Amino acid sequence: MRWSLRVATFCAGLAVASCALPPWIGHPPVFPSSGAPAWAIPLYDPLTGVAPKVIATVCGAASAGKPRRCDDALLYVDSGSSHSALPAATLARLGVETTGSRLATIEDAAGERRAWSGGLVPEVRFGDALSLTNVVTVVHDQTAILGGDVLTAHGWRVDFDRGTLVLGTPPPPPASAARVRLPVRGFHGGSIADLSVQGRTVPLLLDTGAPITVVDVSWLKALGLPLRTLNHPWPLSARDRSLVLGEATRADLRLGELELGPRQVVAHPRAPEGPTRGMLGLDVLSDFAFGVTDGALELAPRAPSPLASAPERIARWPDLPRCPDQPGCVAAALEPEPTAAVRVRIRVGATAPRAQRYLFGCVDGGGRLRDLPIWIEIGLRAPTAGQETVVEVQMPERLRQVWAPGCKGLALLDVNPVLAGVHPMTADVDAGIAIAGRRVHID
Repeated sequence: MRWSLRVATFCAGLAVASCALPPWIGHPPVFPSSGAPAWAIPLYDPLTGVAPKVIATVCGAASAGKPRRCDDALLYVDSGSSHSALPAATLARLGVETTGSRLATIEDAAGERRAWSGGLVPEVRFGDALSLTNVVTVVHDQTAILGGDVLTAHGWRVDFDRGTLVLGTPPPPPASAARVRLPVRGFHGGSIADLSVQGRTVPLLLDTGAPITVVDVSWLKALGLPLRTLNHPWPLSARDRSLVLGEATRADLRLGELELGPRQVVAHPRAPEGPTRGMLGLDVLSDFAFGVTDGALELAPRAPSPLASAPERIARWPDLPRCPDQPGCVAAALEPEPTAAVRVRIRVGATAPRAQRYLFGCVDGGGRLRDLPIWIEIGLRAPTAGQETVVEVQMPERLRQVWAPGCKGLALLDVNPVLAGVHPMTADVDAGIAIAGRRVHID
């Protein structure tokens, strides 16, 4: 579990020099001065990942006649973090000088603060879609983050079905598309939205870095909601092991005019400072295509099945080959021989430029995707036109007994490039099961 970061400075009304902070600390990232009003960036693993992520190339500055160093990074799209972030090791490899000061602090979701440390990254590039310059970046212990400083600059929208993060003003949806807009308020580079819990409104930070919605425990108790103890508490802090998410309740939720029905709400053990009382997380947000533009949170319900949107989602990667009537240029079929493993024959219709992982779901005799959160993922190190391979997918027997009945075929749902350090391949072909990441429920 990963949580957001907020940066607070304590230099209002003072000269920057007297604060010992670099002059660029509060500067927004620089977007292209001309071009499209919106930039569509592919999401990485939008169907099975818990949080939205994008691939970026981060670059340092050239020095002493040497070419600049660039690294590929997987950035978590985190609307609850006021600034973007990179691990200290990445900044060091790029040659980005970091500065620290106790006159600015970084606060995490546990309410713990530490002295600010960060640097100015010369360029953050998202394929051919967008290049940002002079991005203020906080030093994070482990995670790379695309934060509110980038997201709120021109507005943003996450669409898991299309597999895109849109920065800027997205085109209006069709008139027939159902959508809801509700006002939000800016806060520390993020947005506050009002959630109705059992008929009472609570202000929450809109947080794509939080897999679950959490509300201040004292607020829930004041509402009279019964709390139950979780069987498996989730730790919030690496420093204070007693600080955990250990209680939850169930309540009727509503966002604007959208009735969400009874949902789990997890109690946060510490009352946050400021105007928010918790975080609105992906367990609620992932039911929609959602984002913030022009001071409003816009929500459009997702389709019940990801099969219809598969061609558009797969096409988000511009370097994938195109084959008529075959998105992703691959096909897969179940082998009939009964074995302890599921055997799949995969055929490649066109050569791909890099290693890929292909996500397949079971379809019934009518070609409809079965309502199971269990999918198959097959990785190919060098997808080549004409390649045909039979691969065994290991699956526990009890799981296979649930999965196999009614599975008459396989349909391609998504394709993602294999990234170094992210579920790397250990052979030319590998396979495993994947779980749909639509809604997280703890305990």
